[in-house]
Amino acid sequence: MTLFDNIKQLHQSELYGELKQLATIALTLCDNNTEAELLSPSQRYQVLVFLADSLCFLTEFKKSECIYRKALLFKKAINKVAKGKCGNVTDITTDVEVKYRLYNCLTKMEQDKEALNVLESINTKQRNSKVNLALAKLYLKDGRDRSAITCYKEVVREHPMALEAINGLLSLGMKSADVEALVMNSLPHGSNYDWLTVWIKGHSYLASKEYNYAVSTFKLMESKLNLRDSVPILSAIAESKFYDGNYQQAMLVFQRIRSLDPYYMKNMDLYAYILVRERSSKELQSLAHDLIAISEQAPEPWIALGYMTLICSNKTREKLSRALYFGVKAYTFKPKLVEALLLKGSTLVELKKTQDAIVHYQEVVRLAPHRFEAYQGLINCYLISWRIKDAISWCGRAMRTLGNSARTLTLSASVLAKDPSTISKAKQYLEKAMRFDPTYVEAVYITAEILMQEKAYQQGIEILKKQLSVQTKTSARLHQLLGDFLAQTGSYADALSQYSTALGIDPNYSRAKKGIERVEKQNVDLETDTEAEDMRASDNDIEFEGSDLDSTWSEAEFN
Repeated sequence: MTLFDNIKQLHQSELYGELKQLATIALTLCDNNTEAELLSPSQRYQVLVFLADSLCFLTEFKKSECIYRKALLFKKAINKVAKGKCGNVTDITTDVEVKYRLYNCLTKMEQDKEALNVLESINTKQRNSKVNLALAKLYLKDGRDRSAITCYKEVVREHPMALEAINGLLSLGMKSADVEALVMNSLPHGSNYDWLTVWIKGHSYLASKEYNYAVSTFKLMESKLNLRDSVPILSAIAESKFYDGNYQQAMLVFQRIRSLDPYYMKNMDLYAYILVRERSSKELQSLAHDLIAISEQAPEPWIALGYMTLICSNKTREKLSRALYFGVKAYTFKPKLVEALLLKGSTLVELKKTQDAIVHYQEVVRLAPHRFEAYQGLINCYLISWRIKDAISWCGRAMRTLGNSARTLTLSASVLAKDPSTISKAKQYLEKAMRFDPTYVEAVYITAEILMQEKAYQQGIEILKKQLSVQTKTSARLHQLLGDFLAQTGSYADALSQYSTALGIDPNYSRAKKGIERVEKQNVDLETDTEAEDMRASDNDIEFEGSDLDSTWSEAEFN
């Protein structure tokens, strides 16, 4: 067995540490002994490729890049030499493959521009499907949507069931009918792929923000196309429900996904957002620990860890800084990641860095103008800064972009309710929001706050009790608000019961704890006042019977 055969065998056996040492020695021997041909030019080129592969696997990316480039230059040099002196070149790695591996190495170092240059240097006719898919992703990052569409199309023509490429075309605005025609023309005639056409239609609805249609289409796949308990389909349903603002329903689907596949990662950052919104600290902690155990090389675990840190009861500056770090970490894995920006925005608000938070939320609006959470965070920042006009302006923009819905109307009402002169208009918006969705609790919260200011306690109690009766899963805040109203009417026992229920849902809910303290203090003050009144009453009721008193003293004196 020759020296080259040994090196090749190590590469095939994936013994990269061993290969690194042997290949380095072999190349040095070739450099220092020009008389004896230990390796032919083609073998030497291949050893360079093997060495670069090993270094890349061993995460020595910079050195791996250098060796890949050296291999490409060496290949170019030996191609100029007469074929008789090049040796057998039939089994060596092609230039296209080496450039693709170099692209992988450069992306590991986050050098996307260099990686794009390397792939673009491959002749168009020589580009295979994996090169085109890699180019599409890089073009997408660079904002070159047309070039990305062209590359995705090439991938689909070669692999008509490449779902990621199909989804890429739909997300870039290509019509469902055009994508379906492209796919079907590339499939063998007579093929029956009913599920694929429905899948394309469902993701087309999701890409065009028609979430209700997307949900019904994916549910059709579940019920009639033998795809029940398909995790990717459930994930698409949960994503559609989340973007449409149906957080409770989305949460139930995410829980189902977790029970079917605990290792499923996609969209779990959305689930983490729902859990922090619902203040489900235990579930969030479990999710974060499970995700980070699966992989540390994806953004979703870091998003979950960030929200887990953010939801803790004792928010020290150190913990908030840690949550911010987790957001930054997630962003490094996937630049322009909306969930990472939202996490950072929420953390910056807690750190009292409102202006920095505004910058983050505005970036989310630029990247994903359909995300309601960005408008909500941005308007909250303006309210904190008392920039009411800016808040009203962004409310209008949210309604123009997202349309009239329970969410957008309630968001506008939350701003209008800050000014006494526009409270009546806020009420109108809230009534309209409740007509859109009678179970939308955010509208109930703001309505309750207005009624509390107006001291309309009985009306508030009726609305909150009605809401608790229709909600499938009650929140701690609903019970706390009802407790506040009951306390104002003097129903202290019922108020304490509601506060206790709130703490049962969220043991760290501070508003419920403060409510209990207020009621207990009120009871103590009431008892004190009652005792004082009783004492005054008893003082007035005392009657001194002189004859008895005198007789007692006389008896004592006589004795």
